Amino acid sequence: MKEKYNFKEIEKKWQKYWEENDCFKTEEDDSKEKYYCLEMFPYPSGKLHMGHVRNYSIGDVVARFKKMDGFNVLHPMGWDSFGLPAENAAIKHGIHPNIWTWDNIAEMRSQLKQLGLSYDWNREVATCHPDYYKWMQWIFIQFYNRGLAYKKENFIAFYNDLDKRMEKLKMLQSITEEYLQLVERLLENGLPDFLVAQMEHFTVLLTVSIGNSMGWPY
Repeated sequence: MKEKYNFKEIEKKWQKYWEENDCFKTEEDDSKEKYYCLEMFPYPSGKLHMGHVRNYSIGDVVARFKKMDGFNVLHPMGWDSFGLPAENAAIKHGIHPNIWTWDNIAEMRSQLKQLGLSYDWNREVATCHPDYYKWMQWIFIQFYNRGLAYKKENFIAFYNDLDKRMEKLKMLQSITEEYLQLVERLLENGLPDFLVAQMEHFTVLLTVSIGNSMGWPY
């Protein structure tokens, strides 16, 4: 036995084997109980940090344990890549959002693979892809047609002085710079009408048909 663990040699060897043999691909198997292990999709900022490593390592331990325990495990990965953060990052770096986002996804996918996590990459999704967000639009239309998404005026914390309003927001530690920029633009230009989606009855999930016939993943 070697005295030192050569992680570069050993991990590359097995990661190559896993990828070439599709070891983590999930097949339909009615003889096994299903187990769905999903960690939150990362925003593709371009680089993983230790928070990512901690979060996805924990999920990987759970997925591998359940697989060894006889479950048919679905362990997918995707990208929370649609919205204001991607737009602001692209503006900041002077790059088109489409180029910025997909280049970062490619970089972070490579980093996740180097960690040896047991994802079924055949089921990778990105929320900025039309094949994904078309379903979000479809679901919203179903809510709207059933009166579950509607326009409504509501009370908000409001200050007559813009500086005081921004100072109040900055007191909240979780508020990001991008969010403050958005709020500032809204306060300067006037607040628009917001569409509010409200789940009035749990049975709406039963009345909206989104079965496999609609093309949803297994």
